[in-house]
Amino acid sequence: MIITKQIDLQYSIKQHLAEKTGYKVVWIYDGVTLPETRPFITIEQMQDNTSMLAKLRETVRTIYHFQVGVYANSATERAAIQETVRRIFLFDRFKLIDANGPSKELGLFCVDMTAETPISAEDLSDKTNYHRVFFDIEVDATYQAY
Repeated sequence: MIITKQIDLQYSIKQHLAEKTGYKVVWIYDGVTLPETRPFITIEQMQDNTSMLAKLRETVRTIYHFQVGVYANSATERAAIQETVRRIFLFDRFKLIDANGPSKELGLFCVDMTAETPISAEDLSDKTNYHRVFFDIEVDATYQAY
């Protein structure tokens, strides 16, 4: 049985998006600086939900949540990239890659897209936040006790 780790999922999604779109994908963490050159994509870990599926904890389910952002130069470019990313999330199978050993593939997984939200710039002088759209995605993993 493969034990899925959040870091492996996030790394795998990042790599898959970079390969399929050709755009830079930025891992969001505390203190990260976003690129000045657009377009680019971001990926950020959100809350995870874990629940016990059996009384004695022999089966556990974790839903890993991520937010993927698209930053474009124009509304037209955003719409084109948005369509590409939407299709990736709807139809692709992602290789699960070990983040500590990127040459090691652990299996395959799919993501579920739960929301797709265009965001307007709150401050018109902040051009970094023009032409953005965010996707909420999740990966469902169920584990059995050893």
